[in-house]
Amino acid sequence: MKHPFQIVVSNKTGTYLFCSVKNHLYVFDLKSGNVVGSWIDNVDITTKLKKQQQEKIKALETAQKDAVEESGNDSKSEADDETVKKLKSNDAKPIKIPKIPTPGPGAPPIYNYIRSLTLSQDETYLVGTTDSDKAVIIFKLDFASDNCLKLIKRQVFPKRPCAVSIVDNTTLAVADKFGDVIQINIDSNDPVDEKTLVPILGHVSMLSDVLVTEYENKKYILTGDRDEHIRVSHFPKSYVIRNWLWGHNEFVSSMHIPEWDSSILISGGGDDFLCIWKWFDSKLLQKVELRNLIQPFLNDSHLPPERFLTEDSVREISVSSLLTYNNSKSGRKSLVVLIENTKCLLVFDINSNFEVEHKQTLEVEFPLVDIALDQSNGRIIASLDKEASKGLLQFYAFNDENELSILESSNIIDTITDANECDVKSREDFYPLYYVNTLRKRSEH
Repeated sequence: MKHPFQIVVSNKTGTYLFCSVKNHLYVFDLKSGNVVGSWIDNVDITTKLKKQQQEKIKALETAQKDAVEESGNDSKSEADDETVKKLKSNDAKPIKIPKIPTPGPGAPPIYNYIRSLTLSQDETYLVGTTDSDKAVIIFKLDFASDNCLKLIKRQVFPKRPCAVSIVDNTTLAVADKFGDVIQINIDSNDPVDEKTLVPILGHVSMLSDVLVTEYENKKYILTGDRDEHIRVSHFPKSYVIRNWLWGHNEFVSSMHIPEWDSSILISGGGDDFLCIWKWFDSKLLQKVELRNLIQPFLNDSHLPPERFLTEDSVREISVSSLLTYNNSKSGRKSLVVLIENTKCLLVFDINSNFEVEHKQTLEVEFPLVDIALDQSNGRIIASLDKEASKGLLQFYAFNDENELSILESSNIIDTITDANECDVKSREDFYPLYYVNTLRKRSEH
């Protein structure tokens, strides 16, 4: 069986599909299904631990050297003299090499996989984030080459990057799980020392999403976090806060600005609703209720972890993806919502006043991992949580009434699946497919 695709991203014309599975990255031609680009992250998953080990050894060597140099200093206190004598006595002995810490029983495993993928506005760059060494990876796309993926930069961060927004073709804004946003250059081939990276803004909570947008000829950066906050700051002078958006009661996991109206923000996360904002004015236009719509598709996997489970526990909602579609033929506009680990898509109509109304619930056979929009052809491309060796993707199409329907399986889907080289023996070998709900705060936090 094949490992499911964890991330799917389409370009605007629907000609190419960018997919990640474990530490593999693929680019497929959606007309032929052929692989036009591939890359494997071969970085050792213990890279960070080994670096920490080297720093400890260097610190020990420095302390030993300083002790010898200071051993003749009579002005030292008695306590200091004892420390110096102890270090000096060991000077001839080799430094004991500290061991790389080994995770104990019950510790979370260390994975080596690609956590996010983002295309630049002009689709000349593909940006990802890695789990292995907490890095941002930047690829230049060249479809005239045999392999369209050319890695031009790998920038390691002190904390794990969790979201990326591409400001322009020269700059990235990268949010990390420590609550900071760091700005880096795209086109510089030389990564800098991670310790020299300086945040341009920070939250006191783990960040979950970041967006850089333009409104009235000025740039702003929107950041969402685990503590229900959405912050609007000026960019690049992001120490200047314009306003906050208050409306969520749980973590914010997804923020989306429609291409046709940059004044609107749609946000969702761990609540039973979405929020529709006029973000510049801090105006909450509407709360879109989800609970009644998604309730039939929730299962025991949506319950809290066993140690937090009570008789009153409800199945929890976690928004994993938000997409908007502007149907140029009919003039209709739609919002598509994916709730984590469910077998359906929620489709909403959006009118001229940006009032959102439920249009359709498209039920599918398998849970959906991720979705991408082919804007030009009105297609949704979905990755399926399916224990199989065929059909790991599914295509849906909008009609003139802006309703989604499942497209018949094609040879392209099977061709793409065959190109997935990540074979697994069982589901136990799957990497995490659902992790949005881990943002939810529990009593222990």
